[in-house]
Amino acid sequence: MTVINDKQYLFEKMKVPKAVMYLVIPTIISQLITIIYNWADIFFVGQLNDTFQMAAITICYPAFMMTTALSNLLGIGGASAISRALGNNNYDKIKKISTMSLLLSIVLSILYSFIVLILNKPLLYLLGADNDTINFAQEYLFWVVIIGSLPSVVNYSLSHLIRATGKSQSASIGIAMGGIINIILDPIFIFVFKLDVSGAAIATFISNLLACIYFIIYLIITRKNSILNFSLKNLKFKDSVIFDIISSGLSSFFLSLMALFSNASINKLMSGYSASAISGVNIAKKVDLCIIAFAQGFAQGILPLIGYNFASKNDKRMNKIIRFSMIVSITFAGVCVVLFSIFPKQIVSIFIKDEQTVIYASNFLRILCISMPLTSMIFIFNTIFQATKQTIRALITILLRKGFIDIPLMILLNHYIPIYGIVISQPIVDCTASIIAIILYITFIKNKKGKIVTN
Repeated sequence: MTVINDKQYLFEKMKVPKAVMYLVIPTIISQLITIIYNWADIFFVGQLNDTFQMAAITICYPAFMMTTALSNLLGIGGASAISRALGNNNYDKIKKISTMSLLLSIVLSILYSFIVLILNKPLLYLLGADNDTINFAQEYLFWVVIIGSLPSVVNYSLSHLIRATGKSQSASIGIAMGGIINIILDPIFIFVFKLDVSGAAIATFISNLLACIYFIIYLIITRKNSILNFSLKNLKFKDSVIFDIISSGLSSFFLSLMALFSNASINKLMSGYSASAISGVNIAKKVDLCIIAFAQGFAQGILPLIGYNFASKNDKRMNKIIRFSMIVSITFAGVCVVLFSIFPKQIVSIFIKDEQTVIYASNFLRILCISMPLTSMIFIFNTIFQATKQTIRALITILLRKGFIDIPLMILLNHYIPIYGIVISQPIVDCTASIIAIILYITFIKNKKGKIVTN
């Protein structure tokens, strides 16, 4: 009973800024550490001053992102469904959702690993590999995807499910721990054991595996007091929890999936120029992820609050949560835009010293960061639509930002503005998507008020 009362206080009574920051700060920290450990591979491999090994990581990145897409589909989808079930005090459904989310995470990650194992060489050539990079790319792909998908997907899926119950700190500890371990292991495997790019991949695999073990141990220790439950006995064929999970997580899945296709398109277009151009855009996008990590941390942190208060029909509290999150997220993005615009060369030089790569990365970063305040808005709106079961609105918001518009625009602008046109497309797309997201949110609020009046 105490556990339930504590959750009711967090979701219903705690002051909005305090409740938001309680859930969001650990999430943001874990997101930023995740970004840093993604940087770690680039940073430490960059010290080898081998553009082919740097390019290999970039080429494999879209395939690795698919594991993120799967964990978003099942983890964020499950978390969204759990938050609404919490708002309705439906604890039996929470058991079914958590079990199904974990089961699907295991099955789909194994299936994905098998597909990549069979098709790895053609896949890498499709993603932009050539004779100079194919061997490095195969080595990296083996560890981070072929045998690394299972711990990666399960790791992140469990973190989302745990966060949905209000245990944001516990969820973030596992993610942060994995990131810190990866940062420690990278230089050991790359330089001490002299494994080069394979060492970076092995470090990533081990860090995800240990984080996964942490979550399993945590769930075993807390099983008596947790509202989550992982037992096949909870499932029945007539249950509709699969649809609830998939529909809730679909936009997050497509967010990662479309980013995968977008990044693959960038790599393919850039590969027509040079390895320096590929490495430069990869470094610029890694730095730009700082703002995205902050926005996603806010979005993932507030999802349980929005879902709970939507289900319990506490619109006043839900709207306060949305306003506060928008203000903080956009302000942070604005500060980063200023810093990245003034000091791009100093920032990208941290990762590599190759002069041509630094020039490309600096120019790309200035372009990419322009629209980040708008991107922050898009992530918040997407979370609102996910938490309130507005699947179509969530999908439109994400598909407009990645895949549907940006890839054709990249190809078009690259024709008229070689190299830089590929990057210029992103701010244009972000501006368009943010305007549409605002319109979709306004119509959602109007429809919701209309239903209340009718009832």
